[in-house]
Amino acid sequence: MRPRGRSGGWRWVPTAALLATITALVPFAAADWRALPRGEGPDSAPVHRIEGEPYIAVNDLARLLDATKFWRADARKLVLRSGRHSITFTADNPFVVVDDVTLWMPVPVLSSRGELQIPATLVDSLPSDSTLVRLTFDAGRDRVVVLPASGGVGTPTVSVHAGTTRLSFPADDPEAAVVVARSRDHFRIRFGGLFTGALPESLPAGGLLRSLRPIAVAGGSAFECRIAREAAGFRLIHAERRRLVLELSTEATPGVELFAPEGPPGPRLLRVVVIDPGHGGSDPGVIAGNVVEKDLSLELAQLLKAELERRLSARVILTRHSDREITADQRAEVANRSHADLVISLHFDGFPGPRARGATAYCPPATFAAPDEASGAASADGTGVPRSQPVTLLPWRDVALRHAVKSRSLAEAILSALELRGQGPTRLRERLTTPLLGVNAPGLVLECATLTAPPDRERVRQEVGLRDLAATVADGIQAWQRNE
Repeated sequence: MRPRGRSGGWRWVPTAALLATITALVPFAAADWRALPRGEGPDSAPVHRIEGEPYIAVNDLARLLDATKFWRADARKLVLRSGRHSITFTADNPFVVVDDVTLWMPVPVLSSRGELQIPATLVDSLPSDSTLVRLTFDAGRDRVVVLPASGGVGTPTVSVHAGTTRLSFPADDPEAAVVVARSRDHFRIRFGGLFTGALPESLPAGGLLRSLRPIAVAGGSAFECRIAREAAGFRLIHAERRRLVLELSTEATPGVELFAPEGPPGPRLLRVVVIDPGHGGSDPGVIAGNVVEKDLSLELAQLLKAELERRLSARVILTRHSDREITADQRAEVANRSHADLVISLHFDGFPGPRARGATAYCPPATFAAPDEASGAASADGTGVPRSQPVTLLPWRDVALRHAVKSRSLAEAILSALELRGQGPTRLRERLTTPLLGVNAPGLVLECATLTAPPDRERVRQEVGLRDLAATVADGIQAWQRNE
C-alpha cells in the first residue's frame, strides 16, 4: 500500500524501518528481545511498568503477532493487521477495537517518545483461532509469550485426602501430557503447553508429594516431583475443565501404575562403557529412503563415544569400528572381557506405516530379585536376623537379569532426556532382547528414532541432528551415573 502523501490519510509503515527508528528513540523498547538466544525457549517480548501498570511496546506486539502496522496521524490511531484480524489502538484511549469487537482496558493506551504502549493484559483477550498467534501475559516474569499449539499450563494446586495426594494442573491440552520418568525421587511429567503459572509456595503437610520444581525442556514445559516412599503408585486423571490430575496413592488399587524400581542413591561407578552399534556387514537393519540403520548406528556410536570421553573419566569401547558383521555372542564377549559397567546397544526403528515415530528402550525385566531379598524380611523365628536366601543359578545368557533394576533406571534416564529435548515420543519395554543376551552389566537396547517416520529420518540424517542425539543420550547416561 503506497502512502497517500497527506498527513491525515492512512499510510503503510514498514515494520523494520519503524522498528529501527523507534530503537534509536526509545531505549527501553529496543533490544531486550534480540538478546534472547535463538531457538531456545518460546518467542517473547519484555513488559515494562508505567505508573505500576504493565505495558508492551506496540512494535514488540507487532513482531510477536507477525502483524503489519498502519498509522493515521490525524486520529492518532494505529492498526495492526495479522491475517484476517485487525486491532485498532487510539493514543490516550482505554478502548481497543479487535475486529468488530470493542474492548475496554483498565488503563489507556499511552504514547511514549513516539511509540504506543499497549496494556499487556490485552493479549489474553485476543481471538484464539488458528489464524492468529496466541499470546499470554506472564505476569510473574513480566513478559508476553507466544504460546505453542498446545497452549499453556497454569498454576498447580495440591490437595491431600486419606491415603491420596492430588497434584492438579490447569492445562489447555491435558491430553498432551506424558510421564517421562517414573522413579519416586525423579518423577517427571511433561506438557505440550508452556508453563505460565507459579509453583505453590509450600506443600501440604502429611501428603505424598515432597517437592515440585520445573525443569528445562525443548518446547512445552516439564516438572519433576519427589514422592514419598510410602506411595505405592500413581495415575493420571484427565479431569473436566481442562485439568490434568496426578494422583498419588498409598494403595496399589486397580488402575494405579507402579513406580519404577530403584536402587540405593549415590553416584554409580562408571569406569568402562561399551557402545554396541547395531547390525553391520550383511545385516543392514532398517532401510528407509537412502538411510541405512547399520551405517547410522555406527556413526552415532562414534559421536557418542567422543561425547562420553569428553564428559566422563571412563574408557569407552565400541563393539565394532567398521561395517562388519558380528554375532550376539561376540558383542557380549567384548562387554564381559572389558568388565563393562554399562552397555548400550544403538539401533533405529522401522514400521510399515509412517505414523509411528520416536524412540524405544528395551531393558531386562526388573523382576529378578525374590520378594524376601527386596524387602530384607526377618526370619520366621522372630530373631530379626534375615533368612539366608537359596543360591539362584541363572543360565549364562540371562545374566543381564542380575542388573535389571540398574538397567531400568538407565532407560528411564535416557528416555527422559530424549523427551525433554523434544526427541520423543518415547516408550519403555521390559524385555531381554538378543543384543543383551550374555551381557553381565547394566544395559539396554535403544531404538534411537524411527527411520520410517519422515520427521525422525530427516532429523537424524543431518549431522547436527545426529550430534544432538548423541549429546542427549550422553545427558541421560550422566544423569544415571550421578544417581542424585
